[in-house]
Amino acid sequence: MLNGKLIFRISSIIVLMEGLIMLLPFCFACAFREFQTASSFFVIAIICIAFGGTIHRVSRRQEISMRHFRKDYITVVLCWFVVILIGALPYYLARQGYSFSDCLFESCAGWTTTGATVMDYADMPRSLILWKCISSWFGGMGIIVLTTSVFPRLGIGGQKMAASELPGPALEKLSARFGDTAKITYSIYIALTAIEFLLLLPTGIGTYYALVNTLASVSTGGFINLTASQTAFVITPYIKGIFALFSMASSVCFIGYFYLAIGKWRAALGIYEIKAYFRIIGVLSLLVAISLFINETYRGFLNCLGNAVVQVIAFCSTSGYIIDDIGNWPSFCKFALIIAVFIGGCSFSTSGSIKVIRFSVFLRLIHRGIYKRIHPQAIKPVMLGKNVVSARTASIVASFILLFFGLFMFSSLVVSLDNFDMETTFSAVLAVITNNGTGFGKVTGSDFSMFSAPICLYLTFLMLAGRLELYTMIIVLSRSYWDNDRTK
Repeated sequence: MLNGKLIFRISSIIVLMEGLIMLLPFCFACAFREFQTASSFFVIAIICIAFGGTIHRVSRRQEISMRHFRKDYITVVLCWFVVILIGALPYYLARQGYSFSDCLFESCAGWTTTGATVMDYADMPRSLILWKCISSWFGGMGIIVLTTSVFPRLGIGGQKMAASELPGPALEKLSARFGDTAKITYSIYIALTAIEFLLLLPTGIGTYYALVNTLASVSTGGFINLTASQTAFVITPYIKGIFALFSMASSVCFIGYFYLAIGKWRAALGIYEIKAYFRIIGVLSLLVAISLFINETYRGFLNCLGNAVVQVIAFCSTSGYIIDDIGNWPSFCKFALIIAVFIGGCSFSTSGSIKVIRFSVFLRLIHRGIYKRIHPQAIKPVMLGKNVVSARTASIVASFILLFFGLFMFSSLVVSLDNFDMETTFSAVLAVITNNGTGFGKVTGSDFSMFSAPICLYLTFLMLAGRLELYTMIIVLSRSYWDNDRTK
């Protein structure tokens, strides 16, 4: 069933690229005089470049088309395992006293844009913090899409694999060739990154912090805790606004940017999911602001509204950054933020969770069920705007949401073995499965170091499952996937 040579070749390409990516934090480590960390980056980068480049050169004439969808899933999962495993090595070889399970958790949190941590950033070398942000940036759009844009020889196989990992119920092509689609997507992604970086530079936070926070927010992996003692600069309302703006921009469906780039403004503004996403942010922000104002959490309604908007965007986009001690916010605000993170951002974006489009279809299914109870003979299709949702799509969406909540409840039961309070347990599971990285209780600051090693490994699995839209991981772990007789 498996094409070992094909998987080995694609993995070698990813190893090569990860080695090249590590050269950037290596340069920063040298500049920061973090020589132990620099040596770990250098050794790993050289080995990855030599191994990946050699294998790719030897196997480049091999036919790589993938004619069986079952191979797509295992290829995606194995590639992500390779990326996370290699990404954990710089943490482990930096001799900071981290266990390998902690390093795996940290690497997975970076590549899946979850932003959770089991390490103390105050004691972590700055080059390692940069490495986590870089891995979040590349993980934001998916390593498979990246390899497809750089190595177009992957052809149709690349499209199938990307469809197995991209957020959202369906993968839409922006051009005739998927390689061109990936290049367009990354061009938009790079443009957003460059714009935010340039907007942060005049604030006086410095090149390093501007780069770190840009990579973290554009990838919606905003793991930097804004309430921590970050004495290098002051977090002004302008900086908070920039983080919120670009986190929201990266959690919007990228197809809208493509329409804007080719001059189809009406098509871009008419995308149903984007309009619904902005409405959700607006309504939740207003409700949270009213609650903050009534409970006198902040002085003045405008101050309440500003904090509400920034924090709602952080949870809707699954960036997960914290602007204040939200653990002491009113219960109503906490529930509103939980709703926000359950819904998540748009499909075909860097955000995680259920996605707005699935949530919208789910609400339409509930409305249709109520209507059919009243009018049993009526023909009532599920509509999104002026578009009819097919029965197959509606069934897939309903199945995904049931799987999401089923895995959420089962995982909460598993994590409860560590015997923390219910708020911490539920928040921890929700934070990793949605790739938000933060929650309430003891994980309000994205710190997961209180959990035992086995539970941390399970949370690592949940982060990757959430990033791969659940089904990819669940399918690979199912018995029928490996039973050839049952698929004939």
